[in-house]
Amino acid sequence: MFSMREFRDLDLMAKLRDEGPVAAKELAGLLGNDEYGRHLGSRLGWMRHYGMLDRDPKTGLWSLTEGGARVLQANSRAIFANIDSIPEEQLVGVMADVTARYRRGDAMIATMLRREFSFGTQRSPS
Repeated sequence: MFSMREFRDLDLMAKLRDEGPVAAKELAGLLGNDEYGRHLGSRLGWMRHYGMLDRDPKTGLWSLTEGGARVLQANSRAIFANIDSIPEEQLVGVMADVTARYRRGDAMIATMLRREFSFGTQRSPS
C-alpha cells in the first residue's frame, strides 16, 4: 500500500498541494484507500527525511516543504519543447546529463530523480 510502485512522489506531493496540510489518514482516503494512514504515514516520513515534505509536530498535518513546492511548480511548466521529438539515440546523452546532475546536484532532487526512475522502470504486473 502506498509504495513507490503505486504512487509517484510527485503525485503525492501534488495531492498535498491541492488539499493543503492534511493528516496521513485523510490523505489515504483522498487517494481512494480506506486505511488508517499507517502505511502512507511511513511513506510520508521517508519523503520528509528526503526534504520533500514537512509535518507539523503539534497537529500532525503533512505539507510540502519549500523545496517540494518548487519541484511541483517547475514540473507544471513545459520546460522541454517536447522530449518525444528527441531521437532515441540522443536520449543516451540526455540520460548522461541527468545522471551528472544527479551526482553533483541538490540531495533532495537527486533522491527524487532516483525514485522517479525506479517508479518508471518497474516491471509491469504479468
